Amino acid sequence: MAADAPAEAASDLGRTQKKVLLAATIGAFVSPTPALLTVYGIVMVPIAQEFGWPRAQVAGVLSIAALLSAITLIPLGWLLDRIGPRRIVLFGITTFAAAMAAFSLAPPQVGPYYALFITTVFFGTFTTPIIYSRAIAGWFEKGRGAALGFSAGIGNGAGATLIPILAGVLLTYYGWRVTYQGVALLVFALGFPIVLTCLRDPPLRPQMSKDAPVPVDGLTFSEAMKTRTFWLLAIAVGLCAACLTAMFTQIVPVAMSRGLTLTQGVMVITVFSMTCALWQWAMGFLLDRIKGAWILAPFYVLAAAGLLLLQYGEGTPMLILAGILMGLGLGAEYSALPLLVSRYFGLRSYGRIVLTIYSAIAIVRGIVPLMMNLQFDATQSYGLALHVIQAILIVAALSLFALPARSSLLTATELSSRDK
Repeated sequence: MAADAPAEAASDLGRTQKKVLLAATIGAFVSPTPALLTVYGIVMVPIAQEFGWPRAQVAGVLSIAALLSAITLIPLGWLLDRIGPRRIVLFGITTFAAAMAAFSLAPPQVGPYYALFITTVFFGTFTTPIIYSRAIAGWFEKGRGAALGFSAGIGNGAGATLIPILAGVLLTYYGWRVTYQGVALLVFALGFPIVLTCLRDPPLRPQMSKDAPVPVDGLTFSEAMKTRTFWLLAIAVGLCAACLTAMFTQIVPVAMSRGLTLTQGVMVITVFSMTCALWQWAMGFLLDRIKGAWILAPFYVLAAAGLLLLQYGEGTPMLILAGILMGLGLGAEYSALPLLVSRYFGLRSYGRIVLTIYSAIAIVRGIVPLMMNLQFDATQSYGLALHVIQAILIVAALSLFALPARSSLLTATELSSRDK
């Protein structure tokens, strides 16, 4: 009987890992990027037309919401390190769905409209895929990159692929208000029961068994903040993430500004999302085997090329290729950030470290749409803004080569010596 104990423990661990992976994947499917922000890019032009607002006014709420999200993420990281992800995301799914349904009733006055959208973003912050990544990182050591890539990539990517299709149908036949009501119902009906039954917090204390969840070790938040590695990671991965995530909300407006149809814009989003999903999973496998962050650089360059095709490409094949190239860049980033944070800094202060970086991402993600639409209102073109984003992606690609190439956890002393 004693000999069977390790096998039973390993079997129990395997079942828990599968459940956690399922919950994280479904949670990412109904998270704010596919359910709120990607859909907002589809309904932005109809809202501007219905209310008689300039596009910058409709997009401006994204900047304010991003600032609030950034402020929220920092204390949320502290909370994540102390109570784990399960209670946070159960609260978030419930309130996020309710707030989205309330936003669908927004009147054509700027104050109430902005307040309802900002409230939705605030509660959505509690359901972002990076919250689930703490559970994945805590339950998986072997194959962590693949697990992170699958949950966020397949979940987020599939959501950003399928939810816009649903939204496009609802928008065509019923308008933008019913569109958000339908998406809110999907978020709660699909997300809440699966997360409730499947997501488990990883133990906060180290375990003795070799089959146990990953021990909580690594640098403190203050130690990580003092390293050059932290800031390089924020620049190299965070800038790419912010710009390409912001493009989810801008693909349809950019496409329509060129005289393309809503259907063509949604097609690009769909290809972008599908590529991101599949490549994020594949990139997770690759990062488990290749330890250097430099492997991400070619995909950032390809994403910049995708933006050029979105801007100048003619015909359906070029638009599809634009979506593929942008998806490769964002898929690479989505896999890299949580894995590299856990690899360089460990799990002791994982929540605070990764969510601090994501707070900066949220700010940039909110600024980008506003600046793009201010330029459009002034010039009727997104050209200059797209060129600036392309330059940022190239800078981010070059910054990757300065990150350490190391497979094991770095200590504070080692990081400090490297940073000198």
